[in-house]
Amino acid sequence: MIAPLLSIAVIAVYVWAVVRYREIYPSRGFETWRVLACVCGVACFGAALSAPVDVLADRSFAAHMVQHVVLMLVAPPLVLLGAPLLLAVAVPPRDSARVVAGVASHPVMHAVFAPIVGWVLFVGVLWGVHFSPLYESALESGRLHIVEHVLFITAAFLFWLPVVQVGVVPRPVSFPARMLYLVLMFPQGAFLGLAIYGSRHVLYPHYASVLGGGAMADQQDGGAIMWIAGGFIMFAAFMLVAASWARSERRALA
Repeated sequence: MIAPLLSIAVIAVYVWAVVRYREIYPSRGFETWRVLACVCGVACFGAALSAPVDVLADRSFAAHMVQHVVLMLVAPPLVLLGAPLLLAVAVPPRDSARVVAGVASHPVMHAVFAPIVGWVLFVGVLWGVHFSPLYESALESGRLHIVEHVLFITAAFLFWLPVVQVGVVPRPVSFPARMLYLVLMFPQGAFLGLAIYGSRHVLYPHYASVLGGGAMADQQDGGAIMWIAGGFIMFAAFMLVAASWARSERRALA
């Protein structure tokens, strides 16, 4: 119940910030589609972390993979499309805005926002969680499950920041670099999904105890979800970056 309520509160604050931004900077505007994207992203977080979904994920590896796809590949880029950092800098009083801008531009944060950091952390969390004792332990411990989700979400935001360059950008990345960044990610999700799908035994005893003989088929479904859905989302992101690059070039020539 906490996650959906928290998501509603975040959406309310975000919408209020957008309204204030439009009042303060009437000539700049703030696209409605960005608001819808961010609201959908926050709602996806709330839904994916809700109690019913958590219960389903506890009973099915495939459902758990859907949850992870939403947490890492769907919700974060949608939220970032809503330019929350721009609002955090533009809407509060100047002193508060300077603090936010100062933190974002600090050398330590500048290093954290580096594309290589986001890429390596994202890949490391993906492989490290699914092929380490942490995954099984998180299924048995509510606290570890929260830690696992925090890892996923943190890694996801750091991964998507170099791709979704909107509003205030802590670390600018060129279009060609963004496309290469995504291309290098394609095989990681595919190989992980294939490794899970092709495993000859049930990787997580928890699901074997819950599903019995159906655990292997459920695991294969989960691997296929990670492989196919993850690949589709990465490809869609690649094409959107390419389209944004083309649009930017046309504007430059106009």
